[in-house]
Amino acid sequence: MLLARADELEALLRLSLGDLRTPAELGRGLPAARCGLLLATIALAGGDHQAAHEHLQALPPGDLTPRRALVVQLLLAAAAIGRGDPEADRILGGVLLAARRGGFLGTVVTTAPQVTSHLIKHSARLRADPLTGQLIAAALQARAARPGASPSRRVLAEPLTATELRVLKLLPTSTYMQMAATLYVSRNTVKTHLRSVYQKLGVTSRAEAIERAVGLRLL
Repeated sequence: MLLARADELEALLRLSLGDLRTPAELGRGLPAARCGLLLATIALAGGDHQAAHEHLQALPPGDLTPRRALVVQLLLAAAAIGRGDPEADRILGGVLLAARRGGFLGTVVTTAPQVTSHLIKHSARLRADPLTGQLIAAALQARAARPGASPSRRVLAEPLTATELRVLKLLPTSTYMQMAATLYVSRNTVKTHLRSVYQKLGVTSRAEAIERAVGLRLL
């Protein structure tokens, strides 16, 4: 059991470094459920979303712990996101609900980078509450810590003001109306600040602003 766990951890480590071949070899000695999860994760890393989906559908459900069952759903959501499935948001919504109930929010942001990126990009759609804030903060940290996600060396030509920084920090988890309520300003004032933030960051959208801010360690 311990040797199998060691092989599994080594496989995930090598996979995080971009090695797709060795993890597959290490996975051969794992129990069926763990092997299937690993093969699905490898397929996702290689961009083969259909193969990932097939590996996950073939898993024996009785062999999964509650956490591994959630991982299966997260990987299915990642595969759906990767292939542009219109049902991806619905699938992910169900996964987030299950994660809340089971207390597995950390698992959400460490299982698949596709899910992490999707959460950050569409964070304003999520239910606004403290748990959502923690989830997005954890997703940002996980993305920043990912191998190859080194901080941007570019600096801003003009620094953000204190108010613009407050608006930026609300951007991943708040709508315009929520930002306005939090900052006690009008929605138009929020839009004015955001236009300035986007201009200084050199971006044109919410998703680009969040990604640029993460690279600059502003989020």
